[in-house]
Formats: sequence, structure tokens, C-alpha cells
Amino acid sequence: MVLAGCGSGGTTVSAPSSPGDSNAAARLATLTALDQRVARVAQRLSEANVELCPAVRQSAGWALHSASQYSNELRPLVQSRFGLRGDLPGVLSAPPGSAAAEADLREGDLIVAVNGAALDPGPARTRPAFEGLAGNIAVLDRALAAGATRLDIDRGGQPRSVTVQPHRACGYEVQLNPSDELNARADGRRLFISTALAGFTRSDDELALILGHELAHHVLRHRTWSDVGGAGREANDAAAVNGAGDKETQADRVGLFLTARAGYDTRIAPAFWRRFGAANWRVRYPQLRHASAEARARALEQVQVEIDAKRVAGGPLLP
Repeated sequence: MVLAGCGSGGTTVSAPSSPGDSNAAARLATLTALDQRVARVAQRLSEANVELCPAVRQSAGWALHSASQYSNELRPLVQSRFGLRGDLPGVLSAPPGSAAAEADLREGDLIVAVNGAALDPGPARTRPAFEGLAGNIAVLDRALAAGATRLDIDRGGQPRSVTVQPHRACGYEVQLNPSDELNARADGRRLFISTALAGFTRSDDELALILGHELAHHVLRHRTWSDVGGAGREANDAAAVNGAGDKETQADRVGLFLTARAGYDTRIAPAFWRRFGAANWRVRYPQLRHASAEARARALEQVQVEIDAKRVAGGPLLP
């Protein structure tokens, strides 16, 4: 699925099967629910930690998708459920508190024009493709980078016009990848999380722990990307967070701070890592550049003590 909570990024989407489940509509519903969860958490983390992010942007905080990125099996379903047409961006999620939500955008809205200029619906496609949606998202990103943006939308067959006043947010895109692997990563421009790992988390608080850790790699400048200004991104030269220890230990510590700054319950972190370790041998034992789940849980208990002390002192919650 595509997530554009902080910009663009995406993939083509098929309907991965699961044991005993042949219902494409049910699988689509599961993917959609995960996408919306990830968009909601990503938007909150992004806006709460913008001052610490080396790359920033003007963001609507939404998740967008298009009919053209879906497989032939799923395309009729998303066209029916979301009213999608070709490469035109449809709102998959407008998280609470986001600029999209403040503009009264809703799931199912289809964006047809930006500041009076029509978006390209693209050609008829027989195979899933993302490039058409990516081009339209780039138009949206450029408009948002300039400030308030007027959108013409189709809502259930009725034309409407709304104005999005973007929020300043971290300039990193977040993408949910259909995969059975319990995995998340960051590459300097995007955060990636698999459907398996997103589905493993039992709450937004747990999901925020994973995304906060990956965002921390960007905050700590462990991952860099040369195209800082792409899609409306700007360098935030004031952002500076120093880390001690190996990169994964740094990301665990700073990630817990980022998660706490966004208002999530970080006290659950040790229990989550112990549960994760029990379910996945790759994190249960020490691996190259990664401590064991139990060691990470114990370290995060100490980070939580540090966070609690900063809160009691009443100062800024900075790592």
C-alpha cells in the first residue's frame, strides 16, 4: 500500500494470500486498516518531532492511493469502495489533527485538481503501476511546499472545493510493504514497515515504538539521502541530536524519546520487546549490530527512567 503521511512514496499492491483466506475483499480490508493505522501514527510522530528532524516539509498528513496501483483482482474493489479513478489520488486516511483533517478531507475523497489545475487521470492500465500516482503526488507536494493549497475533490459524485493549510512536519515518507517478514527499516528518505510487523503490534503505542526507532535513525543522521530538497523537502540545519554507543542502541534510546514526545505510552516498551523476542528468534538472540530483545528491553527501562526524570524536572523532553 502507499503511505504519504509525510509526502509521497509507494508501491503497487496485490492481495497477498493467507492460510485459509481466499477472500480478496477481506484481505483488502485488513491492508487498508493497517495503512490507516500507520498513517495515523506516522503523522503524529512527524509533527511532534519536526524540530529534531534534519529534513522537513509542509505536509497534509494524509495517506493517498490510486486505482492504478492495485492489481486487477483488487482494482474493482477499491474503485467501488473508494471511488478511485485511474492515477487520480484518493484519500485513504486523513488522520485526526492533520492538515488534511482540518480541511475536512475524508476517506474516499478523490482529488481531481490542485489550485485550479486538473490532475492527470492517466491511461487505461492492464497492470498495476505507481508512476502515474507518483506524478500527481509530486504536483501536490510542490503546491503544499508553497503554502495553502486549494483542492477540487469528488466526494461520492459531488464536486467540492477545500483548502489545505499544511503543517510543518518531518520530511520522511512512510510506506507499508505487504510482506510476511517482521521487518522495518529506514533509508534516509523513507521509513518502511512490513504488514506482518504492523499487524504484530497490538496498539498504536506499540506501532509508535517501531516507527519511532526508525525515525530516530534519520534524526541521528544514520541514514542520509542526497535529494534533500525533493518533493518540497528542506534541510533543517538546526536539528542536532548526538548519540552514544552503537547505532541501534542510539536509535532505541532516541526513538523512545521521539515516541514519548508524540504522546504515546513508552512504558510498554520493555514488555513489547520481550513479547517480540518470544515471537521472533531473529530478535530473541543477539545479531550483527543488534542486541538481544531482552538486552534492549532492559536498556529501555533505563531510558524510561531518564524520560520520567525529565518530565518531573519540567524541562524540554529532548534526548
